[in-house]
Amino acid sequence: MLVTALVVWMWPTSALSWHFFADGAAALFGPSGLHLYVDHPDLQIGPVAFVVSWVLTPLGSTGARVAAQLLMALVGPACVLLLRPVLPTSQRGLRVWWAALAVVPGWVVLSVRWAHLDDVLAMLFTVLALRLVLQHRPAWAGAMVALAAASKPWAIDFAPILLGLDRRMWRTALLSLAGGLVLCWGPFLAAAPGTLAALKPNVLLAPGSGLYALGVRGQIVPAWDRTLAFVAATGTALVAQLRGRWAGVLVAAVAVRIALDPQDNAYYVGSIALAAAVYDLLGTRWRGPWLTLVSTAVFWQPFTADWEHRLTTTTGYAHWWFSNPDAVGYIHLAWCVAVVALVILGPRPPAAAVPVPAGRPSGT
Repeated sequence: MLVTALVVWMWPTSALSWHFFADGAAALFGPSGLHLYVDHPDLQIGPVAFVVSWVLTPLGSTGARVAAQLLMALVGPACVLLLRPVLPTSQRGLRVWWAALAVVPGWVVLSVRWAHLDDVLAMLFTVLALRLVLQHRPAWAGAMVALAAASKPWAIDFAPILLGLDRRMWRTALLSLAGGLVLCWGPFLAAAPGTLAALKPNVLLAPGSGLYALGVRGQIVPAWDRTLAFVAATGTALVAQLRGRWAGVLVAAVAVRIALDPQDNAYYVGSIALAAAVYDLLGTRWRGPWLTLVSTAVFWQPFTADWEHRLTTTTGYAHWWFSNPDAVGYIHLAWCVAVVALVILGPRPPAAAVPVPAGRPSGT
Protein backbone atom coordinates (compact mmCIF):
# COMPACT_ATOMS: atom_id res chain seq x y z
CA MET A 1 0.00 0.00 0.00
CA LEU A 2 2.76 2.46 0.91
CA VAL A 3 4.68 1.70 -2.28
CA THR A 4 1.54 2.16 -4.37
CA ALA A 5 0.62 5.45 -2.69
CA LEU A 6 4.08 6.94 -3.17
CA VAL A 7 4.33 5.74 -6.77
CA VAL A 8 0.97 7.33 -7.59
CA TRP A 9 2.01 10.55 -5.87
CA MET A 10 5.30 10.86 -7.75
CA TRP A 11 4.17 9.45 -11.09
CA PRO A 12 3.03 12.69 -12.82
CA THR A 13 6.58 14.07 -12.69
CA SER A 14 8.84 11.05 -12.77
CA ALA A 15 11.50 9.11 -14.71
CA LEU A 16 13.55 12.32 -14.80
CA SER A 17 16.77 10.44 -15.62
CA TRP A 18 15.45 7.52 -17.64
CA HIS A 19 16.57 9.09 -20.93
CA PHE A 20 20.20 8.39 -19.98
CA PHE A 21 19.50 4.66 -19.93
CA ALA A 22 17.41 4.62 -23.09
CA ASP A 23 20.05 6.65 -24.94
CA GLY A 24 22.91 4.58 -23.54
CA ALA A 25 21.29 1.29 -24.54
CA ALA A 26 20.66 2.62 -28.06
CA ALA A 27 24.28 3.74 -28.36
CA LEU A 28 25.76 0.52 -26.94
CA PHE A 29 23.76 -1.68 -29.30
CA GLY A 30 23.97 0.85 -32.11
CA PRO A 31 26.64 3.04 -33.68
CA SER A 32 28.94 3.49 -30.67
CA GLY A 33 29.24 -0.10 -29.50
CA LEU A 34 32.32 -0.57 -27.33
CA HIS A 35 33.28 3.08 -27.94
CA LEU A 36 30.23 4.07 -25.89
CA TYR A 37 32.03 5.96 -23.13
CA VAL A 38 34.43 7.75 -25.44
CA ASP A 39 31.56 8.88 -27.67
CA HIS A 40 29.28 9.75 -24.74
CA PRO A 41 31.36 10.83 -21.73
CA ASP A 42 28.18 12.19 -20.12
CA LEU A 43 27.03 8.60 -19.52
CA GLN A 44 28.72 7.77 -16.21
CA ILE A 45 26.79 4.51 -15.95
CA GLY A 46 27.99 0.91 -15.96
CA PRO A 47 27.32 -1.29 -19.00
CA VAL A 48 25.15 -3.75 -17.05
CA ALA A 49 22.56 -1.03 -16.54
CA PHE A 50 22.47 -0.36 -20.28
CA VAL A 51 22.07 -4.05 -21.03
CA VAL A 52 19.12 -4.28 -18.63
CA SER A 53 17.60 -1.19 -20.21
CA TRP A 54 18.05 -2.70 -23.68
CA VAL A 55 16.29 -5.92 -22.61
CA LEU A 56 13.17 -3.83 -21.99
CA THR A 57 13.20 -2.12 -25.41
CA PRO A 58 10.74 -4.58 -27.04
CA LEU A 59 8.10 -3.00 -24.78
CA GLY A 60 8.48 0.32 -26.63
CA SER A 61 9.86 3.53 -25.18
CA THR A 62 6.91 4.17 -22.86
CA GLY A 63 6.42 0.52 -21.95
CA ALA A 64 10.10 0.07 -21.10
CA ARG A 65 10.10 3.14 -18.88
CA VAL A 66 6.92 2.17 -17.03
CA ALA A 67 8.03 -1.43 -16.55
CA ALA A 68 11.42 -0.29 -15.27
CA GLN A 69 9.89 2.16 -12.80
CA LEU A 70 7.45 -0.38 -11.38
CA LEU A 71 10.05 -3.12 -11.09
CA MET A 72 12.63 -0.79 -9.56
CA ALA A 73 10.10 0.42 -6.97
CA LEU A 74 9.86 -3.14 -5.65
CA VAL A 75 13.61 -3.79 -5.52
CA GLY A 76 14.28 -1.70 -2.39
CA PRO A 77 11.88 -3.41 0.00
CA ALA A 78 12.67 -6.74 -1.68
CA CYS A 79 16.37 -6.25 -0.83
CA VAL A 80 15.46 -5.87 2.83
CA LEU A 81 13.37 -9.05 2.71
CA LEU A 82 16.31 -10.87 1.06
CA LEU A 83 18.16 -10.47 4.34
CA ARG A 84 15.45 -12.23 6.32
CA PRO A 85 16.95 -15.76 5.98
CA VAL A 86 20.31 -14.63 7.40
CA LEU A 87 18.77 -13.15 10.54
CA PRO A 88 18.39 -15.15 13.75
CA THR A 89 15.00 -16.87 13.79
CA SER A 90 13.78 -14.68 16.65
CA GLN A 91 14.31 -11.52 14.54
CA ARG A 92 12.55 -12.54 11.34
CA GLY A 93 9.14 -11.10 12.17
CA LEU A 94 7.84 -7.54 12.21
CA ARG A 95 11.35 -6.12 12.59
CA VAL A 96 12.12 -7.00 8.96
CA TRP A 97 8.82 -5.68 7.66
CA TRP A 98 9.24 -2.38 9.50
CA ALA A 99 12.68 -2.00 7.92
CA ALA A 100 11.27 -2.75 4.46
CA LEU A 101 8.58 -0.11 4.94
CA ALA A 102 11.09 2.44 6.23
CA VAL A 103 13.13 2.08 3.02
CA VAL A 104 10.18 2.76 0.72
CA PRO A 105 9.88 6.60 0.85
CA GLY A 106 13.51 7.22 -0.05
CA TRP A 107 13.68 4.30 -2.44
CA VAL A 108 10.73 5.51 -4.52
CA VAL A 109 12.51 8.84 -5.04
CA LEU A 110 15.42 6.90 -6.57
CA SER A 111 13.46 4.32 -8.53
CA VAL A 112 10.32 6.14 -9.67
CA ARG A 113 10.86 9.88 -9.59
CA TRP A 114 14.41 9.74 -10.95
CA ALA A 115 14.48 6.18 -12.34
CA HIS A 116 18.19 5.71 -11.73
CA LEU A 117 18.53 2.11 -12.86
CA ASP A 118 22.29 1.98 -12.20
CA ASP A 119 21.95 2.79 -8.49
CA VAL A 120 19.08 0.32 -8.16
CA LEU A 121 21.09 -2.50 -9.72
CA ALA A 122 24.22 -1.64 -7.75
CA MET A 123 22.37 -1.87 -4.43
CA LEU A 124 20.51 -5.02 -5.46
CA PHE A 125 23.70 -6.87 -6.45
CA THR A 126 25.48 -5.64 -3.31
CA VAL A 127 22.75 -6.89 -0.98
CA LEU A 128 22.81 -10.22 -2.82
CA ALA A 129 26.59 -10.30 -2.35
CA LEU A 130 26.23 -9.69 1.38
CA ARG A 131 23.71 -12.49 1.72
CA LEU A 132 26.00 -14.83 -0.23
CA VAL A 133 28.92 -13.90 2.04
CA LEU A 134 26.84 -14.83 5.07
CA GLN A 135 25.96 -18.10 3.38
CA HIS A 136 29.66 -18.80 2.64
CA ARG A 137 29.39 -18.80 -1.16
CA PRO A 138 32.53 -16.93 -2.29
CA ALA A 139 32.35 -17.33 -6.07
CA TRP A 140 28.82 -16.00 -6.33
CA ALA A 141 29.50 -13.26 -3.78
CA GLY A 142 32.47 -11.99 -5.81
CA ALA A 143 30.43 -12.12 -9.00
CA MET A 144 27.67 -10.02 -7.42
CA VAL A 145 30.12 -7.32 -6.34
CA ALA A 146 31.49 -7.27 -9.90
CA LEU A 147 27.99 -6.84 -11.32
CA ALA A 148 27.33 -4.04 -8.83
CA ALA A 149 30.49 -2.21 -9.96
CA ALA A 150 29.56 -2.83 -13.60
CA SER A 151 26.19 -1.18 -12.94
CA LYS A 152 27.51 1.81 -10.98
CA PRO A 153 31.31 2.18 -10.86
CA TRP A 154 31.45 3.52 -7.30
CA ALA A 155 29.90 0.27 -6.02
CA ILE A 156 33.42 -1.20 -6.04
CA ASP A 157 33.69 0.55 -2.66
CA PHE A 158 31.62 -2.32 -1.25
CA ALA A 159 34.23 -4.96 -2.15
CA PRO A 160 35.52 -5.27 1.46
CA ILE A 161 32.36 -7.20 2.36
CA LEU A 162 34.05 -10.17 0.67
CA LEU A 163 36.57 -10.26 3.50
CA GLY A 164 33.73 -11.37 5.75
CA LEU A 165 34.20 -14.83 4.26
CA ASP A 166 36.46 -17.42 5.84
CA ARG A 167 40.05 -16.65 4.82
CA ARG A 168 40.22 -19.89 2.87
CA MET A 169 37.50 -18.47 0.60
CA TRP A 170 39.09 -15.07 -0.04
CA ARG A 171 41.03 -16.23 -3.08
CA THR A 172 37.92 -17.64 -4.76
CA ALA A 173 35.89 -14.50 -4.03
CA LEU A 174 38.57 -12.08 -5.22
CA LEU A 175 39.24 -14.08 -8.38
CA SER A 176 35.52 -14.08 -9.10
CA LEU A 177 35.38 -10.32 -8.53
CA ALA A 178 38.38 -9.69 -10.77
CA GLY A 179 37.07 -12.00 -13.48
CA GLY A 180 33.67 -10.33 -13.43
CA LEU A 181 35.19 -6.86 -13.72
CA VAL A 182 37.34 -7.96 -16.65
CA LEU A 183 34.38 -9.51 -18.45
CA CYS A 184 32.20 -6.42 -17.98
CA TRP A 185 34.68 -3.60 -18.44
CA GLY A 186 37.54 -5.25 -20.34
CA PRO A 187 35.97 -5.13 -23.83
CA PHE A 188 35.41 -1.36 -23.54
CA LEU A 189 38.96 -0.71 -22.35
CA ALA A 190 40.43 -2.94 -25.06
CA ALA A 191 38.38 -1.45 -27.89
CA ALA A 192 38.68 2.17 -26.75
CA PRO A 193 41.66 2.90 -24.45
CA GLY A 194 40.18 6.35 -23.82
CA THR A 195 37.33 4.79 -21.87
CA LEU A 196 39.04 5.23 -18.51
CA ALA A 197 39.69 8.92 -19.11
CA ALA A 198 36.10 9.37 -20.32
CA LEU A 199 34.86 8.10 -16.95
CA LYS A 200 36.42 11.15 -15.28
CA PRO A 201 34.44 14.08 -16.69
CA ASN A 202 34.31 17.61 -15.35
CA VAL A 203 31.61 17.83 -12.66
CA LEU A 204 30.03 21.00 -11.32
CA LEU A 205 30.29 21.68 -7.59
CA ALA A 206 26.92 22.13 -5.87
CA PRO A 207 26.69 24.46 -2.83
CA GLY A 208 24.67 21.82 -0.97
CA SER A 209 27.24 19.06 -1.40
CA GLY A 210 29.44 17.48 1.21
CA LEU A 211 32.52 18.53 -0.74
CA TYR A 212 31.41 22.17 -0.60
CA ALA A 213 30.78 21.86 3.14
CA LEU A 214 34.36 20.59 3.50
CA GLY A 215 35.62 23.88 2.04
CA VAL A 216 36.23 23.05 -1.62
CA ARG A 217 35.30 25.97 -3.85
CA GLY A 218 35.10 26.72 -7.57
CA GLN A 219 32.75 25.64 -10.31
CA ILE A 220 34.51 22.46 -11.43
CA VAL A 221 35.44 19.66 -9.04
CA PRO A 222 39.20 19.05 -8.73
CA ALA A 223 40.50 16.06 -10.68
CA TRP A 224 41.69 14.38 -7.48
CA ASP A 225 38.21 14.12 -5.94
CA ARG A 226 37.13 10.86 -7.54
CA THR A 227 40.38 9.13 -6.62
CA LEU A 228 40.15 10.43 -3.06
CA ALA A 229 36.52 9.34 -2.79
CA PHE A 230 37.40 5.83 -3.96
CA VAL A 231 40.36 5.47 -1.60
CA ALA A 232 38.53 6.97 1.38
CA ALA A 233 35.27 5.06 0.92
CA THR A 234 36.94 1.72 0.24
CA GLY A 235 39.41 2.30 3.07
CA THR A 236 36.66 3.11 5.54
CA ALA A 237 34.70 0.04 4.46
CA LEU A 238 37.85 -2.05 4.91
CA VAL A 239 38.43 -0.70 8.42
CA ALA A 240 34.81 -1.45 9.32
CA GLN A 241 35.16 -5.00 8.00
CA LEU A 242 38.48 -5.66 9.75
CA ARG A 243 37.07 -4.36 13.04
CA GLY A 244 34.22 -6.85 12.80
CA ARG A 245 31.62 -4.21 11.88
CA TRP A 246 30.71 -5.99 8.66
CA ALA A 247 27.04 -4.98 8.87
CA GLY A 248 28.06 -1.34 8.56
CA VAL A 249 30.30 -1.68 5.52
CA LEU A 250 27.62 -0.51 3.09
CA VAL A 251 26.40 2.51 5.03
CA ALA A 252 29.95 3.57 6.01
CA ALA A 253 31.10 3.46 2.38
CA VAL A 254 28.02 5.40 1.27
CA ALA A 255 28.59 8.00 4.01
CA VAL A 256 32.16 8.68 2.90
CA ARG A 257 31.04 8.89 -0.73
CA ILE A 258 28.36 11.44 0.20
CA ALA A 259 30.86 13.48 2.23
CA LEU A 260 33.16 13.73 -0.80
CA ASP A 261 30.47 14.03 -3.46
CA PRO A 262 30.38 17.27 -5.48
CA GLN A 263 26.61 16.99 -5.97
CA ASP A 264 23.59 16.74 -3.64
CA ASN A 265 21.17 14.90 -5.91
CA ALA A 266 17.79 14.00 -4.46
CA TYR A 267 17.94 10.37 -5.54
CA TYR A 268 20.90 9.66 -3.24
CA VAL A 269 18.36 9.08 -0.47
CA GLY A 270 17.39 5.69 -1.93
CA SER A 271 20.82 4.08 -1.63
CA ILE A 272 21.36 5.77 1.74
CA ALA A 273 18.10 4.40 3.13
CA LEU A 274 18.78 0.84 1.96
CA ALA A 275 22.35 0.84 3.29
CA ALA A 276 21.04 2.16 6.62
CA ALA A 277 18.38 -0.57 6.72
CA VAL A 278 21.06 -3.23 6.28
CA TYR A 279 22.83 -1.82 9.33
CA ASP A 280 19.60 -1.55 11.32
CA LEU A 281 18.81 -5.21 10.71
CA LEU A 282 22.21 -6.89 10.80
CA GLY A 283 24.27 -4.52 12.93
CA THR A 284 21.95 -3.68 15.81
CA ARG A 285 19.32 -5.14 18.09
CA TRP A 286 17.06 -2.13 17.66
CA ARG A 287 13.39 -2.98 17.38
CA GLY A 288 12.80 -0.17 14.91
CA PRO A 289 14.79 0.87 11.81
CA TRP A 290 15.96 4.07 13.46
CA LEU A 291 18.99 4.80 11.30
CA THR A 292 16.89 4.28 8.17
CA LEU A 293 14.22 6.70 9.38
CA VAL A 294 16.71 9.36 10.49
CA SER A 295 18.73 9.04 7.28
CA THR A 296 15.63 9.38 5.11
CA ALA A 297 14.58 12.49 7.03
CA VAL A 298 18.05 14.05 6.72
CA PHE A 299 18.37 13.46 2.97
CA TRP A 300 14.74 13.98 1.95
CA GLN A 301 14.60 16.87 -0.49
CA PRO A 302 11.53 18.93 -1.34
CA PHE A 303 10.58 18.67 -4.98
CA THR A 304 9.36 21.28 -7.42
CA ALA A 305 8.76 20.80 -11.12
CA ASP A 306 9.53 24.49 -11.64
CA TRP A 307 13.16 24.38 -10.55
CA GLU A 308 14.09 27.69 -12.18
CA HIS A 309 11.60 29.61 -10.02
CA ARG A 310 11.91 27.48 -6.86
CA LEU A 311 12.72 30.44 -4.63
CA THR A 312 9.54 32.30 -5.58
CA THR A 313 7.11 29.39 -5.88
CA THR A 314 7.85 27.51 -2.63
CA THR A 315 7.09 28.23 1.01
CA GLY A 316 7.85 26.78 4.43
CA TYR A 317 10.44 24.01 4.71
CA ALA A 318 10.82 23.70 0.92
CA HIS A 319 11.65 27.40 0.62
CA TRP A 320 14.16 27.18 3.47
CA TRP A 321 15.79 24.13 1.91
CA PHE A 322 16.19 25.76 -1.50
CA SER A 323 17.39 29.02 0.07
CA ASN A 324 20.06 27.52 2.32
CA PRO A 325 22.04 24.91 0.37
CA ASP A 326 25.16 25.53 2.45
CA ALA A 327 23.30 24.67 5.68
CA VAL A 328 21.92 21.53 4.01
CA GLY A 329 25.46 20.54 3.07
CA TYR A 330 26.64 20.90 6.67
CA ILE A 331 23.71 18.76 7.89
CA HIS A 332 24.54 16.06 5.37
CA LEU A 333 28.22 16.17 6.29
CA ALA A 334 27.33 15.85 9.99
CA TRP A 335 25.28 12.75 9.17
CA CYS A 336 28.24 11.24 7.31
CA VAL A 337 30.61 11.78 10.23
CA ALA A 338 28.08 10.44 12.75
CA VAL A 339 27.40 7.30 10.70
CA VAL A 340 31.08 6.46 10.21
CA ALA A 341 31.66 6.94 13.95
CA LEU A 342 28.65 4.78 14.77
CA VAL A 343 29.86 1.96 12.55
CA ILE A 344 33.57 2.06 13.41
CA LEU A 345 33.29 2.80 17.14
CA GLY A 346 29.93 1.24 17.90
CA PRO A 347 29.27 -2.28 19.17
CA ARG A 348 29.94 -5.33 17.06
CA PRO A 349 26.87 -6.64 15.22
CA PRO A 350 25.00 -9.59 16.69
CA ALA A 351 25.71 -12.97 15.11
CA ALA A 352 23.78 -13.43 11.88
CA ALA A 353 25.86 -15.78 9.74
CA VAL A 354 24.08 -18.76 8.26
CA PRO A 355 25.93 -22.10 8.11
CA VAL A 356 26.59 -23.67 4.74
CA PRO A 357 23.64 -25.98 3.92
CA ALA A 358 24.43 -29.65 4.18
CA GLY A 359 25.77 -31.10 0.96
CA ARG A 360 26.75 -27.74 -0.54
CA PRO A 361 30.46 -27.30 -1.32
CA SER A 362 31.91 -24.36 0.62
CA GLY A 363 33.82 -22.98 -2.36
CA THR A 364 30.85 -22.35 -4.67
